[in-house]
Amino acid sequence: MHAFSVLLSASLFVGTTVLAQEGAPAGPAQPVASYTCDASTCKLPTCFCPTTSPPGGLDPKKIPQFITLTFDDAINTPVLPVIEAMVNGWKPNPNGCPHSSTFFVSNQYTDYWLVQRMYAMGHEIGVHTVNHLGNPPATEIKASFEALNAFAGIPKNKLLGFRHPFLAYNGQSFANLAGLGTFLYDSSMPYDAKVSSYWPYTLDNGPVATCQSGTCDGNFKFPGLWEIPMYTLLNPDGTENTSMDPNGIPGSNPIPTKDDIVNLLRHNFEAHFNGNRTPFGIYIHAATQLSQPQRLEAFKEFIRWVQDTHYDEVYWVNNQQLLSWIQQPTDLARSKLSPTLGCYLPAKGPSITEVCDGIDNKGDGNIDTGLVQNCAFPPDAYFSTCFGCPTKIPNGTESVPPRTEQRAFILDAGCPDGGVWDPTGAGCVAVSRPATAPTPASNLPTPAGPGKFIPGTAAVIPEASASDNGGDKSKGSGASRSVVAGVLTMLGGLIAMASYAM
Repeated sequence: MHAFSVLLSASLFVGTTVLAQEGAPAGPAQPVASYTCDASTCKLPTCFCPTTSPPGGLDPKKIPQFITLTFDDAINTPVLPVIEAMVNGWKPNPNGCPHSSTFFVSNQYTDYWLVQRMYAMGHEIGVHTVNHLGNPPATEIKASFEALNAFAGIPKNKLLGFRHPFLAYNGQSFANLAGLGTFLYDSSMPYDAKVSSYWPYTLDNGPVATCQSGTCDGNFKFPGLWEIPMYTLLNPDGTENTSMDPNGIPGSNPIPTKDDIVNLLRHNFEAHFNGNRTPFGIYIHAATQLSQPQRLEAFKEFIRWVQDTHYDEVYWVNNQQLLSWIQQPTDLARSKLSPTLGCYLPAKGPSITEVCDGIDNKGDGNIDTGLVQNCAFPPDAYFSTCFGCPTKIPNGTESVPPRTEQRAFILDAGCPDGGVWDPTGAGCVAVSRPATAPTPASNLPTPAGPGKFIPGTAAVIPEASASDNGGDKSKGSGASRSVVAGVLTMLGGLIAMASYAM
């Protein structure tokens, strides 16, 4: 009961300080007047100049409107209902693939098996450091990457994205990220969606817009490393609202109502949709919805509205799918068939062997029953994993401690052809998946050491038939942010510990 008392206090604190969260207005990111990029030498797949127009010279009215839904911080039992309510139960994208989101996971208070479940459902897992540190040292980034690979079973070649905690970065933290040589992109820079409406680009020539939530000091050029901007939400009067977790609109309660959020999201979506169709981002902390449930209801209402009004033109994609499409952009009709927006649909059937992979393989309602191990380190951590409990909590100095049971870690490249990894059998298991959607492309460059990227394999994109028209209808202060984000992370951890102990 004591844990729940502390939790309630933390929840009330979060509810009264939402404006101090990361992503709060810091002034619009203006284009850098001196920025230059030579498109004749900066070419895909490993270099891409900033542009306010769709890639490939396509007409913005004839391309998909992408929506990227991203979650920051720990994934655990308390926030799981919020996540599932936002990502499950919707009509699939026009190509038959389910909505896919990106989770930037901080390891503290995270349940690794739930991370594995999100990945198995087709979502992207990104890195957010072990202990949620702004301007992070390389050890925090590397340890998070290694622990997510080892205990959540995310293949190393799929852990490509990073977001700085508190959106706090500097030249050294970017050098740390790029120097590890395992990441393809960062997504930590809030860009004003009106004056700096750039598509994702590589940092070969530095940032194209002024750095607001961090500092771009030193020689801030990182060849081959993509920046996926976080497009700020704008109030109806044109002022900045926030990039993460919508605030109240000017003149209203600082804690927004459901209608405030719905109207804000619709206003900004329409600006993207009717403009150059830069990706529309919804960047949130799932834990915020626990203390302010009207937020969850607002997000659900917005998703319903988008599906009711713009179904044929909108794709809900993760960041890797977005970058894959930018490598080989297609109009609405061809996007339906393009592997760049493809997916592996879950393999379920009574003849499939149940393996510890986060999926109900047999389709009988049981997910990994009898295969998951529960790991307890009272009072600090409780989590589950398919890969053997460590003898201590994975941390910044020892990311993969010795384990109590030597189950096999997943291969760095995962399993080929949509197979699943069996940690107890130490091998890939071939499965038959539904063929009602295109399978994923492999056209993204692969990080191969600091500043080195191996080009992927160009996707084969079928021609669309004449009848398939694809629906074409011609941040506050660092100190206050740190306190609130810490409480948000602790909030999930406290509920997890309390529920685990019951």
